[in-house]
Amino acid sequence: MLGFNASFDLVHQDEQSHAVTFSAPNLNGLFTAKVVPGETAASSAVEMTAPMDAGEPAQQLVVKFYKDLGDQLMAQTAVQATSAQTTVMSAPTQQTEVVPPVPAANTAPATPYGDQAAQGEYASHGASANKFAAMLTDNNPGKTSKMAIVALAAAAAFLIFGFVALGVHPPVALCIIFAVIAAALCVVAYLKTQPGKEHGRLFTAIAAGATVIGLVLSLVGAAGGKQESQPSAAASPSSSASSSASSSSKESRCQSFSWPASGAAAKIPAPKATKAMDVYEFAASYSLTACDVTASDFEDYVNELRGKGFTVGLAKSSDTFTAENAAGDKVMVMHNPKEDTMSISIESKEDADQEAQRKAEEETAKQAEEQKQAEEQKKAEEERKRQEEEQKRIQEEEAKKQQEAQNQAQSGGVTPAVKEAMDSYESFMNKYCDFMEKYTADGAPTSMLSDYLKMMSEYSETTKKLDDMDQSTWTDADMQYYLEVMNRVNQRLASVS
Repeated sequence: MLGFNASFDLVHQDEQSHAVTFSAPNLNGLFTAKVVPGETAASSAVEMTAPMDAGEPAQQLVVKFYKDLGDQLMAQTAVQATSAQTTVMSAPTQQTEVVPPVPAANTAPATPYGDQAAQGEYASHGASANKFAAMLTDNNPGKTSKMAIVALAAAAAFLIFGFVALGVHPPVALCIIFAVIAAALCVVAYLKTQPGKEHGRLFTAIAAGATVIGLVLSLVGAAGGKQESQPSAAASPSSSASSSASSSSKESRCQSFSWPASGAAAKIPAPKATKAMDVYEFAASYSLTACDVTASDFEDYVNELRGKGFTVGLAKSSDTFTAENAAGDKVMVMHNPKEDTMSISIESKEDADQEAQRKAEEETAKQAEEQKQAEEQKKAEEERKRQEEEQKRIQEEEAKKQQEAQNQAQSGGVTPAVKEAMDSYESFMNKYCDFMEKYTADGAPTSMLSDYLKMMSEYSETTKKLDDMDQSTWTDADMQYYLEVMNRVNQRLASVS
């Protein structure tokens, strides 16, 4: 008797043929499960018939049936071989397909394991032959386990870390921590993909392999870092050699020097050292680093500075000394016992003030020079504008003269202003004569008296304009034209009277 846990509707049960007909929820057609004789007399198998019109869901249901059945028989897998499928017609004339049977007892198949044709037809192996394969794969239907994907991602990251570790040599503890995390995720994913649970056993197996490789690579990288550190540690006793090289470099930089007799350096005593390096001299400051100076030499020099009056704001330690004198000059001394050097720097307040005053005077002179140049530039610009305006005025006057000359040429040599005035006068006198002729012809009517008064007022304005002209500037042509106009006007007046 076999116990099988599934949800189905029993349609028919045949005790004699050991067959059961049932239907599955949400699937079309009927399923038939039948116990048939096995390859040997001591074995039996289960033959499953599934409706073809149920499609892929029916196939998945059959696979699950065989898998659960195989688990109970302590078999690890059941592989479907399509080459062994045959089509039969059941009692209700539905189209079905026969799914290859699996052994119903824990016995080995009669067909030899090496027979490839038999393997392709039945694809059934004993439980002992499939244990390792079942650990790597699964036939779980449904969705893939998220934990398997997470484990695969973590293992891939750890594998990359392993390759990086070959170059950066991380600590061994860090490698082990990462390995434990990746391995823990693999274990959880393995449990999540047990038979009857979620799919993803192959991802879990790949993740486990990547974790192992990553652990090996990271440990190799960490071991390489230790090997590199050992030579350096072994070389630590020979630090005196590197110190000797540093000392040799210092000796090459230390050169003979002479203490200045003027400037900021003259305000402090010269050290007893005969060699120095990094000597810098400026207008208001002086500094150097004296070589071969012991702690005793440093104390002696500090005492000399105190004797010179550098006691204002004094600050001293075993290796440093800073102070000022009454004049405000500031001195700083620092002793380096490791290299037997002493740095000395002096800043002269007087020289600094003089330097500041000199710079201020230079800045003032520079500003004055810039202002002077700006004023000269402004004057030059104004002169340039004046010359441009003068040139423009001359050009305008020349153009005006040329225009007047052209007008005179067009008017027979008469100045345009004179010609305009005379023409206006002649025009008015002709209008006056016309008015008087009409006035006389009509018998001097009183109705024309107002017009006559207007005519007289206009006559006064016209003659005044003519009288206001400066005839002394007239040319001969102007005078000739004046006489011609007056002669014509007089003749017309004579004709009216």
